[in-house]
Amino acid sequence: MNPPQPPYPIHDSVKEKLHPEYILYYNANIIDKQQVHYQPIPVSRGSGILLPGAGPPLSVGRTHDYMIKRVQSPGPDVPIRCFTPPDDQKPPKGWPVLIYYHGGGWVLGNINTENVVCTNICNRVKCVVITVDYRLAPEHPWPAAVHDSWEAVLWVQREGHAILDLDMDKVAVGGSSAGGNLAAIMAHKAAAAAAAEPPMMTSSPFRAQLLMVPVTDNTADPSNNATYREYEFTPALPAVKMHWYRDHYLPNPADRSHPEASPLFYDDDDWSLQPRALIVVGELDVLRQEGELYGKKLSDAGVRVDLHVMKGMPHPFLAMDGVLQAGKDAITYMCNTLTEVFD
Repeated sequence: MNPPQPPYPIHDSVKEKLHPEYILYYNANIIDKQQVHYQPIPVSRGSGILLPGAGPPLSVGRTHDYMIKRVQSPGPDVPIRCFTPPDDQKPPKGWPVLIYYHGGGWVLGNINTENVVCTNICNRVKCVVITVDYRLAPEHPWPAAVHDSWEAVLWVQREGHAILDLDMDKVAVGGSSAGGNLAAIMAHKAAAAAAAEPPMMTSSPFRAQLLMVPVTDNTADPSNNATYREYEFTPALPAVKMHWYRDHYLPNPADRSHPEASPLFYDDDDWSLQPRALIVVGELDVLRQEGELYGKKLSDAGVRVDLHVMKGMPHPFLAMDGVLQAGKDAITYMCNTLTEVFD
């Protein structure tokens, strides 16, 4: 059966709920573009842009790419990119640092995908931002991305802090969508490592976790999740597209409830060890409910949670900061949170 072809008009079930700013841009720039889950993966990867609408990257002091050696998992060296502010802005104790994971459903995206977000944070917060080019499915299914992400955390602890002159008392983690999933998992792994006897990390866990439209429950579908059901046909990330990503990353259904695939399912006694969280979700995103539930579990454990629901927005507003005020606001929430915890 041939897949549907463009144009893809906005579904009647969400047409009256979407923000007019999004509708205007969608109808002018996105409606006639082929959907990634209806075309071969290499075609989507070759386009270079996951979605149009991003603002320009901001200037930083320097950008440097590294290939980091593994210490806990098999596989090739892990590529990372480090954005550093100008040297004359460095604090006496070294740079605060954010370790960041890009979105793309664990299938798309690369080290360039979220340069706009990373340079905004580097420029505005005056901190180093490290973004990780983790391996992608279906060539490298779960848990390859988790392993790569954790190796980057270990590298910062082991040697990156000296190479980049980092203040290891001011470390945060973050990511968007699939990257938000990885960031949440890293926060749990870091908290457990720091609490182990003897401690497996040489410094305190993260000051904050920035979870932007995160995937926290890879078992969710319209039968068990209210926002999957209500926004099943939302633009940009309808339920069928989210499951297309999930099925490539987690082809074995038995793996989908593992905490390192669905961090919502970590044991209850882990949650009080978590760092403060910023969680930003779209009102019309299928992932909204699982992001809210994740925030509730943190809050119920006594962890500070700042939750923002972006009115009228589907999933990709963060990547559309050049045309959507919600995207600009989301980046500002990230910058404000980091400025506060790094102060």
